[in-house]
Amino acid sequence: MSKSSGQKPKRAEKVSSNNNGKSIWKLAVNSVKSSRMRNIFIVLTIILSVSLLMVMALFYAELDTENFRQVSKMQHVVYYGLDKEQIKELAQDERTEYVLGMKRGKSVEVDGRLLQPICYDSSPSKSEDVQISTIEPVKGTVPEKIDEVTISDAFCKFLGIQGEPGEKVSFTFLDGTTEEFVISGIFHQDGESKYFSIVLSEEYGEKGAQLRDISYDGIVRIHGANKMSQTAFLEEIRTIASDYGIERKNVNENNYFLDTLSGGKRQVQQNLMIIGVGIGILFVSVLVIYSVFYLAVVGRIQQFGQLRTIGMTKRQIRRMVRYEGLALCSIGIPAGLLVGGLIGYLLKPGGWSWVNTLLIGLAVTAADIITVLISVRKPAVIASSVSPVEASRYSGVDVKESNKLYRKITPLHLALMNRSRNRKKAALTMISLGVGGVLFMLAAFFCTSTSLEEYARQGPFQHGEFVIDLSYNMAETAEHGITDLQINNAINEEFLEKVESIDGVEKTSVYREALIKWEAHGDNSDDSMVAFGPEEEAKLKTMLESGQADYDAMMKEDTLLITHNDLNEEIYGWKYQIGDRIRLSWYDGQKECEEEFTVAGILDTDKYIKYSNQYGDFVLPEEKLAQMTKGMNLNSQVVVKTDREKEKQIEKGLNQILEEYPSLTMSTLKENEAMTENQFTILFSVMLGLSIFIVAFSLLNMLNTLITNILTRKREFAMLQSVGMTTKQLSHMIQIEGLMLTAGNLVITLVFGTTAGYVMVRILQYFGVEYMHFHFPGILFLAYAVVTAIVPVVVSTVMIKGFQKEALVERLR
Repeated sequence: MSKSSGQKPKRAEKVSSNNNGKSIWKLAVNSVKSSRMRNIFIVLTIILSVSLLMVMALFYAELDTENFRQVSKMQHVVYYGLDKEQIKELAQDERTEYVLGMKRGKSVEVDGRLLQPICYDSSPSKSEDVQISTIEPVKGTVPEKIDEVTISDAFCKFLGIQGEPGEKVSFTFLDGTTEEFVISGIFHQDGESKYFSIVLSEEYGEKGAQLRDISYDGIVRIHGANKMSQTAFLEEIRTIASDYGIERKNVNENNYFLDTLSGGKRQVQQNLMIIGVGIGILFVSVLVIYSVFYLAVVGRIQQFGQLRTIGMTKRQIRRMVRYEGLALCSIGIPAGLLVGGLIGYLLKPGGWSWVNTLLIGLAVTAADIITVLISVRKPAVIASSVSPVEASRYSGVDVKESNKLYRKITPLHLALMNRSRNRKKAALTMISLGVGGVLFMLAAFFCTSTSLEEYARQGPFQHGEFVIDLSYNMAETAEHGITDLQINNAINEEFLEKVESIDGVEKTSVYREALIKWEAHGDNSDDSMVAFGPEEEAKLKTMLESGQADYDAMMKEDTLLITHNDLNEEIYGWKYQIGDRIRLSWYDGQKECEEEFTVAGILDTDKYIKYSNQYGDFVLPEEKLAQMTKGMNLNSQVVVKTDREKEKQIEKGLNQILEEYPSLTMSTLKENEAMTENQFTILFSVMLGLSIFIVAFSLLNMLNTLITNILTRKREFAMLQSVGMTTKQLSHMIQIEGLMLTAGNLVITLVFGTTAGYVMVRILQYFGVEYMHFHFPGILFLAYAVVTAIVPVVVSTVMIKGFQKEALVERLR
């Protein structure tokens, strides 16, 4: 034996040992370059997931940023009922950074719109480098003289005037007086509104008839409020109010600003929703990318076997597959960030922020890289686990023994045979499609199960299409409010007979209330009391949160029921308890009366309003209320139920009747429905758009499966054609294979999507969304089914035409 033969054999070197570890990366890059079809699908998937995550996160970040920018020029709190001295004291308080005085006159109703005269002090009492946006004219200037006014462009349109500075305009105020003003400026007001501000000068606020006797509102910003939590901010503004003798009910925090502070339910809900939807998008991405890489790895088993033969280790093969994923990320992520950033900017340019975009972009990049690495992990393990010997025998299909002595050779049976050989591929594709389909169905169920009419009918419209009320203008100017209108009430038997005589009117529902003043727990305010009959006692007992509802006992003991108790806690900081004493005062048509009552029960407000359509805070037996008001006609509202086919004629008839009754006003369901439709159209569009994006992931996977399946079987198809299969039969076979995927997906979508939709609707109903009713989205499901069925047909047609350009002999080679 030679000396050399006694030496130990050298250990096999790794593939990467000759070039400092770069060969694995080069192999991965070469693989990416050679697999264009696979790369297109993966890159598109990455672009979709990144752009969708970017758009969603940016949209909500931009909403918050836009709100923050808006509230940075808005008040934090308004204190009502102040005098000049209190305004000065607030300005001297070190806890405030901005204080401005404002006056608001009584609103007047004109053709269903409310007009309110207001004025601001010409300069703030305190302003520490803070600017508050009040009224900023886009034309002209703010009013300075007593006869000058600034109004909105929307109000000019409503009045039918040109709206230019120098133009004269007249207003009839609530007290019936008419005053003429010169327009000094025009400010912009977005959209349709039922409320218009008439901005008058500071001089008018001091001397003008509509504002001189009105108390001030203090528009205030608080030092360091941006750094407070919601709880700390509310405690601060209420402490300030207490220090200056301002009642809690006269403290109105800016909810837009409050929502920008930490600790709010809305922020938590929004963050949870973003995280939930983001996880859903990433989950679908994992399914699609995993499926694409799985198919690619299975198609390259022999290649991996060859690499193992020349010395590549399992670890190196896994690393190579991961590198392929990262190489594709380097293409897809920047493109997705660019697309998502552009769409995000276009959606909310007012909330755009480079800092937000950068931070969100980094987070989305990290999330998608992790998603891709998770997606390719299993295919990488599969690639590394195949030995060279197994790889050389690998055929790409799972062949199982069959006892059949013959098989039918038809396009249908060949398609079934191929599907049975590639069950895992088919299963992956169907699951991916199914997830997208289920999410699409959830959005579709939300759209079709939402009754816009029932949403518009919330409140008095649940009982009819027209609501007739006592005039707001007259009630505001009357000494005793609506009580003065009820003394000679226009809503009487004669009026109701006229309404009911109109052809198409099916029913009128009359609601009654009495205006009162109350005192309890050291607070007082105005409200109303309503009644219930002895026949309603059993129903009210089912609505009690606590206490009793005994009609006879309440008649004897001067007790009452309470509604809106949660609102009392929000405004005054306390709730009524059983046994609390309340002092009520009212006008009975002849004199002022006063009496003390005891709380007998607390009603669930939502249940009571839905049942009775009564909104008063205090509920008494009807006999007791009649005694207290000396049998006065307490009618305050009429709801008219009609045959909707005759709605236009009925509205015309009601308007003719109302011309005889100036103390009555009317609103219509038609107006409410128009507003509701505008609100929900945007919401539905966003939901369906988001679900269509997710469906696009699934369709990408389906396209990849179909095209990869066709390309890898090119020789097989040539052999079938060589033994007599026609091009038409081949096309049918491929189409059937694709349609089987579609059929499996539709079953998953139909079963699980319908179940998920049903559960969603029931959950929303449980939480009080009563305008939701389970309704199957037949048209949307049909459209989804047609789209997913067209894809395999189109793909097979295009691919077969491509085959025809190549000679059969060449394909066989």
